[in-house]
Amino acid sequence: MNGAILAANLTACLDAIATRGLAEKNAAGLVLRVERGERLIFENTWGLAVDLPDRSLPMIPDTQFDIASLTKLFTTTVALRLATLGRLDLDAVLSGCEPMHSLAAGRPLLAKAFSRITVRSLMAHSSGLHYWYPFYAAKAGPDFAPILEEILVRFPLSPGTVYSDLNYIILGKLVESAAGLPLDAALKDLVAGPLGLASTCYRPASGPFAATEFGNGIEQAMVAELGLSFDAWRDPCVPLAGEPDDGNCHYYFDDTAGHAGIFSTVRDACALGNLYLDLGIRSGFIDPGLADESRLDHGGGRGLGFQLGELYPDGGFGHTGFTGTYLYLNADLGLCAAIFANRLHVETPKNINAWRKELIKAILSDSMQGDSHDREKE
Repeated sequence: MNGAILAANLTACLDAIATRGLAEKNAAGLVLRVERGERLIFENTWGLAVDLPDRSLPMIPDTQFDIASLTKLFTTTVALRLATLGRLDLDAVLSGCEPMHSLAAGRPLLAKAFSRITVRSLMAHSSGLHYWYPFYAAKAGPDFAPILEEILVRFPLSPGTVYSDLNYIILGKLVESAAGLPLDAALKDLVAGPLGLASTCYRPASGPFAATEFGNGIEQAMVAELGLSFDAWRDPCVPLAGEPDDGNCHYYFDDTAGHAGIFSTVRDACALGNLYLDLGIRSGFIDPGLADESRLDHGGGRGLGFQLGELYPDGGFGHTGFTGTYLYLNADLGLCAAIFANRLHVETPKNINAWRKELIKAILSDSMQGDSHDREKE
């Protein structure tokens, strides 16, 4: 679909912004989908999902992306669904929740930290936990309690808001315990299945996939900065496709974690977003109070899972993914936009926030004009 429902001038504007961004090597390709009131109003693709000298694949609307930290919104939704069902208490401290209670047994430093952290603070990134740590380089085996202690020794809990993968790694484990299911099954049974998200899962069996980074060069540098080492990096000459870019998810958590690892499409991302634009409240899928709370600023521009602030103009909220994915929601306008770009599949990856904002502002400009026209007709 090439934007037939949008005004021709906006369609041309979006095409110009997208085309210029690809020419500037912001990404190899782009998929954009816009819905309003659960109705598709625009969808288009540009560029390539895979761009190699000997092989190229065009972007299509059904291209599956490693959505990276957008996974956190799906984990959020599973957690809020469990809370709605009375199976997860967001006010509980970790020391009273399995499996964290068992992890902390005999570990005073961990027990003390877990007595101060609630499930809600994990979701709002106010737990105080450090932002990131390479579990796979900690040499501690499958039991990650010693790794958490190692992190707390090097990086004690800090006040305020710290956006942290560790929060959602732990939340994923709490979800598994509350659901009584592995995380991939919990996602399928509690969210993807009921919402009809046919292209959303961990460990997808088949594509088409958008390629991401060549190996893990960015993370390799981060590990070195911590004075750690790891010798099982993926081939830096081969682009990742169909497996998570995130190192902790891939190397340590077998491609399934609460902070990363999900593959999805723009259609499924918009379907998830619509839950928070009244649909989930009306259907009772998520408790209305929790749905409202999820998009309120708990400090530092963070809601329950969601991010707010300058990247989400005009009162919007959403989330980004390291690989180039982005979801924008606006409750007042009933607007949902998914912008998925494979920004790591270029020679020199760069920050693409300005490009995202330019696309969103163009869409918002048209949407607000539509509101004005509607009021004039009343």
